[in-house]
Amino acid sequence: MIEVDSFTKVYGFKKARRRDSDSFSGYKAVDDVSFTAGPGSITGLLGPNGAGKTTILKAICGLHYPTAGEVRVMGRDVETFPVEVRSLVGYVSEQPALIASFTAGDFLNYAGELRFAGRACGAEKTASESLSQAVERVVEECQLNEVFHRPIKHLSKGYRQRLSFAQALLHNPPVLVLDEPVSGLDPAQIRQMRDMIKRLSREKTILLSTHLMQEVEALCQQVHVICKGRLVASGSAQEIVASTGTKNFEDAFLKLTAGTEGEKLTFRGQ
Repeated sequence: MIEVDSFTKVYGFKKARRRDSDSFSGYKAVDDVSFTAGPGSITGLLGPNGAGKTTILKAICGLHYPTAGEVRVMGRDVETFPVEVRSLVGYVSEQPALIASFTAGDFLNYAGELRFAGRACGAEKTASESLSQAVERVVEECQLNEVFHRPIKHLSKGYRQRLSFAQALLHNPPVLVLDEPVSGLDPAQIRQMRDMIKRLSREKTILLSTHLMQEVEALCQQVHVICKGRLVASGSAQEIVASTGTKNFEDAFLKLTAGTEGEKLTFRGQ
């Protein structure tokens, strides 16, 4: 379960010097956004470039904290329990952070050693698994057997993305955060990735950020659209289409996000 409650994030945050003011200045990337993502489902987070998606994803992964509001993963507040939250989340980035000179197997063992070092995660399967068992599990789940001994620099984009999924799954997290997971893949690779995400969603909470409308319609039970850091729509793709009076989800998205320039803001403190 992911809970985002009145989340606001301001970069360059500082309190105004005027003695009689409680206002704050800085770049407000996200403004008072609230939503939930439940287990056994895929939730979409959509928005144009600069809308605040990555800021929200980083907070859910425990990589930074709210300026105001709260973010909780499996009931743990990210600011109070950052290490535990990071152990509960698997993150797949748009550009996989891989080591090109390693083989796929070497990389998974390296990533696994880092994941298993503290044994701080709350995933039951990881607590009973050895590192070698975890590597075997993710290789099977992500269909990496035939490239296990190949150098990463020789892998296709599709296999690199599967390897990124595999490292995110090593500690068997109950929550997966996926940032543009099918970006740059060909249609066959997209189909394979889509099937894997559906399979994983049976037992995990999945939050998916993407620009591909067809992926949203194919995968997501619930969708949250943000624009200029604010939540502008929530519901199923069909509900959002109906509420905007448009013919399809792409038209609904374009209508909701018309005009997306960033802005410098001052806001009132709590």
